[in-house]
Amino acid sequence: MKIGIITLSASDNCGSLLQTYALKKALEKYGDVEVINFSSKESHAMYDVPHYWGIKRLLNNKKIKLLTKGSNDYASFRHDFIGISGKEYLIEDLRDISDYYDVVVTGSDQVWNVQMQDFSEAFFLGWSNSKKVAYAPSLGGTHLKHSSNFATIKQWLEDFSFLSVREDIGRKCLEEVTRHEVQKVLDPTLILDEAEWNRIVEEPLIQGDYIFYYSWAYCEDSISQIVADTSKRLGIPVYVIDPRKWISRDPRKWNFKLYESTGPYVFLNLMKYAKRCYVESFHGMVFAYIFRKNYWLLDIHENIEELDTRLMEFVKLLGAQDRILTKFNVSTVDQDEAVEYGNNEILMGLRAESWKYLDLAFGEVES
Repeated sequence: MKIGIITLSASDNCGSLLQTYALKKALEKYGDVEVINFSSKESHAMYDVPHYWGIKRLLNNKKIKLLTKGSNDYASFRHDFIGISGKEYLIEDLRDISDYYDVVVTGSDQVWNVQMQDFSEAFFLGWSNSKKVAYAPSLGGTHLKHSSNFATIKQWLEDFSFLSVREDIGRKCLEEVTRHEVQKVLDPTLILDEAEWNRIVEEPLIQGDYIFYYSWAYCEDSISQIVADTSKRLGIPVYVIDPRKWISRDPRKWNFKLYESTGPYVFLNLMKYAKRCYVESFHGMVFAYIFRKNYWLLDIHENIEELDTRLMEFVKLLGAQDRILTKFNVSTVDQDEAVEYGNNEILMGLRAESWKYLDLAFGEVES
């Protein structure tokens, strides 16, 4: 069976590429899997160097070199670990492979977030004549009705043989739109066990104790201050990654060390061996959990119920409401209190259901 995956694999984003890797690994159980080398024009505008938001004139040569190296680090992970190579497809080119695969899978990540900056209608598979399966796409908390092309998207959804989503809020939307039952499954990074991730990690890149601070943007000063204060109190350094996220700010303001390399490999390694982790993202929390780290989830809201709905659902799944740290509760929280890990039967049940969904979806196509 020939299986194609289309997802946000062109993003220079650790979570996007790690979920791509995980989905590819999971689907190799069922056949020959390829990740389609798809990129949107919007993605190029977001990630190409030195065109980040048209700010080349603001960057010195040193920063351009850092950004270029960072981009190359992501490209290396795509090639070496995901096997993405060959022709790059834009949306207008995808018809060329409309009959090439037995099954095309869209997901995971926020591929169905119609308000996302690098969203593309290609992720609804209207271009493909193959059997269509959705695995754990996220709608990013938005409703498909926010799309100007909602009627056509609704028609495309009717052509799917199997529909699943990552969050309850997305399931509610899709069931309303399609009038069909939609399966909830885990993000693919959570259906692989820790041993699979350890095969990537190898030996530690940093010797000695350190704090790993990972954020989707590192843009909130009050959060950075929490991490900086803890570093000073414990007497151990803080490492951050992704020079692109530091274009308009200087990590040295907080006495943070910007690691010389970036990308998913560095993310996994620094997460695995950190003394403590502070995260401000969904996949940051996912891998802190997978590696059983002493972690804190950072947020800007005073009321934790205002946390991003997608992230809050995962927090509740882990029973980790007491691991949320903000400037409002930092004075009352004992940050040295370790996470208590045990068997999460609900999560294990969802993992079993996720594999059951895949077995059903791919069992219907003869290899």
